[in-house]
Amino acid sequence: MDHGSGGTTAKSCPMIMVFHGGHCERILWRGWVASTVVEFTFSAIAFFVLAFIYELLKFLRNYLLQREARKVAEQTAAEIRRKREINDCAGCSETPLAEIREETYWQRIFNSAHIIQSLLYLVQVIISYLLMLVFMNFNYWLCLAVVLGLAAGYFFFGCFKKDAQDSDCCP
Repeated sequence: MDHGSGGTTAKSCPMIMVFHGGHCERILWRGWVASTVVEFTFSAIAFFVLAFIYELLKFLRNYLLQREARKVAEQTAAEIRRKREINDCAGCSETPLAEIREETYWQRIFNSAHIIQSLLYLVQVIISYLLMLVFMNFNYWLCLAVVLGLAAGYFFFGCFKKDAQDSDCCP
């Protein structure tokens, strides 16, 4: 297709809105056109890796959340032990929980662990929407690359889930 650029031709691929298996695709944005089999293969590999990274991010967020919960539980237990020792109440089973320092809303919001979790969530959501857009190209090779990347990521990181109620439907 000639766009008046001195006789050079720009790559052009049709946008097909049904499932198909061609190798000529416009992917995600105007500048990403896979018009050869090699370009298409590298694009499919890139989406496989992106889907794998999506599963890695889900695992990483869960791991960081569990690590932070353990740290808070250990700090709370240490504070309870310290208060019992101070009050000379080693045999007491009741420690006023109201005396244990509770973080305010703003302290929890600006906690470094929460900020890291929020940034990882942002990246995860962006990747999930990019993968959805790739799937909406309706090219079954690209769809297969995304699905296989998600499956491989789950294979490597899904076994670390502690909660059977964990849902994979949402980021």
